[in-house]
Amino acid sequence: MASDGASHANAKKLLSAQARYAARTAAACGYGFRSLDGGDGYLFEVRDGVRAATFAAGAGTPYALNDARAASIARDKAFCAEVLRQAGVPVLPGQMFFVTKRWAEMRSPGREPEDAMAFAARAEYPLFCKPLSASNGLYAEIIESAAEFDDYIVRVAREHFAILVQPYVRASEYRVFVLHGRALFSYRKVSPQVIGDGRRTLRELVGAVPRDAEATALKARGRDVSGHLQIGADIPGDGEVIILEGPANRAAGGGANELRDGAPEAMADLAISATHAVGLSLAAVDLFDLGGSLAVIEVNSNPMIATLEESGRWDLITEIWRANFEAALR
Repeated sequence: MASDGASHANAKKLLSAQARYAARTAAACGYGFRSLDGGDGYLFEVRDGVRAATFAAGAGTPYALNDARAASIARDKAFCAEVLRQAGVPVLPGQMFFVTKRWAEMRSPGREPEDAMAFAARAEYPLFCKPLSASNGLYAEIIESAAEFDDYIVRVAREHFAILVQPYVRASEYRVFVLHGRALFSYRKVSPQVIGDGRRTLRELVGAVPRDAEATALKARGRDVSGHLQIGADIPGDGEVIILEGPANRAAGGGANELRDGAPEAMADLAISATHAVGLSLAAVDLFDLGGSLAVIEVNSNPMIATLEESGRWDLITEIWRANFEAALR
């Protein structure tokens, strides 16, 4: 069956990555594909000849494999962590605080902005803070002091209602992609980094790092390969690699290596357990390797898979989207 409204060549020009993956998989399946919002592709339709399914990408989720109940738990980082904890899945410790007084009458006391400030005044730093429902590393930041925490609360409250506060962990981070109870692929996440030229300050080097327009700005703070701290005004030597502190998300300038089919057994088992606990059929589970033990960072029910495209793994993209079509068209 030929694609409706978009040739394969035109489909490759769609702004929505998920629409491009769906269009390519639809062609492989002999299904029809049609973008419903022109060249954007954030709303699109797939037909198998008899049945049709509509998908929303961008701010929506295109994955029909996950039901709304499970996806809503995964979307709230504090809820998800508690569900995992109750299931015996190891997670990082953390505390949730509201950053706005809106709807305060609908919740019990003890987690309001003033409670967050009191916590910050006695906390051990650094801390790692992130909104409960953000993605792509937005407002996921290392906080170095109570003053920075106060500033963070003000900034994040403009767009979010609550945050999760955790100890800052320096450890290798991995992502395991689970599909129907199987670890489909995995990779090690790589933090953003810059390479010195002996002339520019770290702040200038960081300002030149490519990142998605909506991603939180990277801090000019990192460490060289020996672990020595470098800050904004420092000038790294020519060829000196500085690993920046902050989220390893691709949107924020991070990357991936060691992409492989499946995952090491311990990581696969933990990721599958986490996915099962939340009730998801598809998930990207982020893990820390703490040197002898593993801990779940978060479970993503709406993961991007651009790493597969960048690595030329269209076989895996197609496998994911074939499964998604089956769920949507049944």
